[in-house]
Amino acid sequence: MLQKGGQVVGISVDAIETLRRFRSELGAPFPILADADGTVASGYAGLMPVVKLAKRANVVVGQDGLVKAVVTGSDAVDPSPAISACPSLSGGT
Repeated sequence: MLQKGGQVVGISVDAIETLRRFRSELGAPFPILADADGTVASGYAGLMPVVKLAKRANVVVGQDGLVKAVVTGSDAVDPSPAISACPSLSGGT
């Protein structure tokens, strides 16, 4: 994906120290950004009621800044649908 101009970025409502530990344990080759107040999560996939945790989502944003695809819930565990929807990978714009 990176060879095609794509970029993976994780975003989480967890505390920064938790994210550092998670990224280290996961060996994630991409940054994980903190969204402590849930602003980004609310704008894309939303927060779970009562517990205010972010819903799992893979969001594909085009080079034009527009959202091209959103995969949520248990389907977001597998990034393949989001990768398939990536315009730079499928030849779209």
